[in-house]
Amino acid sequence: MKINEKSSIPIPKQIKEYLLNEIKKGKIAPGEKVPSEQQLAKKFKVSRIASREALLELINEGYLFRVLGKGTFLKVDIKKREVLKKKVIIKVPNLKNSFYYQIISGAEIIFTHNNYEFKILTERDNQIEEKKILEKILEEKEDGLLLISSYYTYTNLTILRRIIEKLPVIIVDVKIPGIKVDTVISNDFKGGYMITEHLIELGYKKILHLSGPESDSSAYERKKGYIECMKKYKLKPEIRYTKWTLEDGYFETKKVFLNKNNIEAIFCCNDEVAIGCYRALKELNIKVPEDVGIAGYGNMDIGKVIEIPFTTIDQSPEKMGKISAELLINKIDGKRKKEEIKEIKVDTKLIIRNSCGIYNVI
Repeated sequence: MKINEKSSIPIPKQIKEYLLNEIKKGKIAPGEKVPSEQQLAKKFKVSRIASREALLELINEGYLFRVLGKGTFLKVDIKKREVLKKKVIIKVPNLKNSFYYQIISGAEIIFTHNNYEFKILTERDNQIEEKKILEKILEEKEDGLLLISSYYTYTNLTILRRIIEKLPVIIVDVKIPGIKVDTVISNDFKGGYMITEHLIELGYKKILHLSGPESDSSAYERKKGYIECMKKYKLKPEIRYTKWTLEDGYFETKKVFLNKNNIEAIFCCNDEVAIGCYRALKELNIKVPEDVGIAGYGNMDIGKVIEIPFTTIDQSPEKMGKISAELLINKIDGKRKKEEIKEIKVDTKLIIRNSCGIYNVI
């Protein structure tokens, strides 16, 4: 079978159909290991993200199950399998972002260890689709929800509150105003402060911050850390807003640098925005880091493989996933009172690479 890139059927769906045909033909027996993400990606010459999505869909539909450290297998006769005691849902904005996948990986370790079954629902970064997903969750009979939130989740508060009345919920990554449940976030204030101070210590003074959406708690905290640090060193903050995307990073950078300015470095709200920023500077024949330094945020895979890897902030997403899964299990199992609410901030770490250059330390 060959992948038809011109087909209206998404690539993950094509891979999924291939695996289903192999199962129906008996080429994969119950209990037998199926090809890994890497093997499928190599076979069809596609990204691991596409093959990963195909496998996750088959896991969610009950065809496959995953064993930590061993691989993914075709389900055996249900009578021969251990009955899983509890079922939970992981709701994620998308499966293309390595940051989200690392949260899922951390949660998977804890759920698997505690004999929990989970399925993943994704709305592909769309608030209308998210509403449909949340409505679907209301109809489900799962025992809990781990909600990896996004900046637009606050638009679906009414239905989210109904879910919270029905079952235990843990919110991960972005705080949702007006919602009182356990929340696991990264220490974004510290991350924003730390990366700004690093740029200042390298000698940069005119530092632009490409911030994420004003409604997003993560973006707000990173911006707050940036402003606090700039004020400490008696430097003037300069902020432009984006929507977390490569395209926004590209266009905002173009707007800034097509007008005469004296910007020396750019602190981007995430690594994806930093990629767009880098492309814009390259088109304008502005060299990184010789002319302008760039720092990203999130330590995403995309920021590691670019020709000039980004200095960035690591948010420990796998740890966030583990902590949130533990909190959810404890709520479901009655080890913590329903009204007991925690907000846990996971520490951030500065990752220094080549995109900021080497300057005299102040």
